[in-house]
Amino acid sequence: MLRVESPGLRRDRLAVAVLFLVNGAVFGAWATHIPVVKAIHGLSPAVLGLALLSLATGALLSMPLCGTALVRFGARRVLGATGLVFSIMLAFLPIVPGQAGLFTALFVFGAAGGAMDVAMNAHGTAVERQYGRPILSSLHGMWSLGGLTGAGLGGLSLAFLPAGIEAAAIALLFAVIVVVALPHIRPDPAAAAGEGPRLAWPDRSTLLIGSLAMLSFMAEGSLLDWSAVYLAESLQVPASFSGTGFAVFSGAMATSRFLGDGIRRRLGAPLLVAGGGLLAAVSLGVGLWSSHPLVAVLAFGVAGLGLANVAPVAFSTASARSPDNAASAVAAVATLGYGGVLMGPVLLGFIAHMTSLGGALAVAMLLCVMIAAGAGAVRTKSLPSLTSA
Repeated sequence: MLRVESPGLRRDRLAVAVLFLVNGAVFGAWATHIPVVKAIHGLSPAVLGLALLSLATGALLSMPLCGTALVRFGARRVLGATGLVFSIMLAFLPIVPGQAGLFTALFVFGAAGGAMDVAMNAHGTAVERQYGRPILSSLHGMWSLGGLTGAGLGGLSLAFLPAGIEAAAIALLFAVIVVVALPHIRPDPAAAAGEGPRLAWPDRSTLLIGSLAMLSFMAEGSLLDWSAVYLAESLQVPASFSGTGFAVFSGAMATSRFLGDGIRRRLGAPLLVAGGGLLAAVSLGVGLWSSHPLVAVLAFGVAGLGLANVAPVAFSTASARSPDNAASAVAAVATLGYGGVLMGPVLLGFIAHMTSLGGALAVAMLLCVMIAAGAGAVRTKSLPSLTSA
């Protein structure tokens, strides 16, 4: 059947891709501001950890509720509200008075970012259904690109402007981009806003897919948080080189995601996930076996290539299997996945304390093996090809 892609559908895809970019960019910009916020508020490492936990708590609480909001208000309104709040809150983090104010601001910041994450993934899967072919990996590639862009922009501008002014300028830029993209977000023709299930406990299939996403996010979060520490402390590399593992891992993930949709069309979702998990596991094994820093950095990069498409495939599969309640299914997978982001670094930190950093990263390798073993959870029928006049 010949598929005709309307200009409206292409604009919708571009608009949601831009929102993925903004979400990643705001998180990337926030990452560069963490040391600044810590210094401004005089936070100890322990209090900073609690502040970051406040952000994560906001995200975890908002994610399940976002599915309900999407059904009631529609993607455009939810993406507009969450995207604007998420962008604008960045301006307040360096200037909000007192630690209580900071904790509150971070809670709202995390809640908006988490809800926006669910909304853009839910709408991205709706656009994917209209295309009739995988596109979600490339959208996640835009998120990765946004993270690198936001971190670079934040780091560069902090060198020339006071933190309060600089954060406000970046927040305004991202908010304007959201406003420009928003009118091109179209309603999902498969579901009318205000109709369908409000809250539903995820079924067994969704829980299995969410567990796969959780394993992936656990591995990703662990590598992102501990790769620099491993290079610096276990391999004795200079501090100026220790962040290379993070950079290579992030860049490899972005690259793999832009290629992932084509690979998924050719090989299918289960083989893409299983092959990616095994590739990540083998590469980490080689990196841990070798004591050469360059080998370790390359191993982190290859692990990024393997893990990059697990989450997009999980979101896409959850939506495809629950077409009548896709928003809630995506919300459930996102919540489980984000739980993995929180648990992974903590788990590896505990294991590193009990054994070594190498032992902790060996657990990340085991997580990758488990992903490969559970790849059957993302088996589904081909996306239906839809025409768009």
